[in-house]
Amino acid sequence: MKKYVTLFLLFSYQFSVTSIADTLLIEEVNKISDISKPTRGMTMNQVLSQFGQPLEKKDTVGEPPITQWIYADFSVYFENQWVIQAVVLKLENKELN
Repeated sequence: MKKYVTLFLLFSYQFSVTSIADTLLIEEVNKISDISKPTRGMTMNQVLSQFGQPLEKKDTVGEPPITQWIYADFSVYFENQWVIQAVVLKLENKELN
């Protein structure tokens, strides 16, 4: 039993470290990007008004409902009707420190 608990803790740690690293990378990319993108708290209507129709709208999943809209340079994640995150998809001629 102790072996299984140890394995569970090791796998949990690995996934949490990977998740933290991904989050930090996303934050760093968003900081150095000069791409205009939606900000947290905007509504879907505000995003449509300011950025136009997305290239693709993914199906809503989960509870609370999370929706993803994909634009050419960024992807926007909504919870219900509100932006919770906008992520830059590509950087040109930029370096991460």
